[in-house]
Amino acid sequence: MVKVDTIEGTIDDVLCYHYDVGRDVLYLRLAAERETPTYAEETDDGCLLFRRESDDRAVGVTVVSWWKRFGSGALPDSLRELAQRIEPWAEKLAA
Repeated sequence: MVKVDTIEGTIDDVLCYHYDVGRDVLYLRLAAERETPTYAEETDDGCLLFRRESDDRAVGVTVVSWWKRFGSGALPDSLRELAQRIEPWAEKLAA
């Protein structure tokens, strides 16, 4: 039996994502900002928003209990379907 612990990839070469399936944590980061020094602040909905130290621009977000809080039903069993669920979060961050 194959068990997936993490799923990661990029969306349109703009956003990197890493989803820890077992812990239900979604990490998103702008691809161009992967090595940028940041600080985090908690948002009103309990996410961690990462901002560049130099100018406070948002460059990433971590969502604990992502699927439990924002998904519905069982976790999708295809990478395509899971990526479609992640894309709206990417659009929010890239905006």
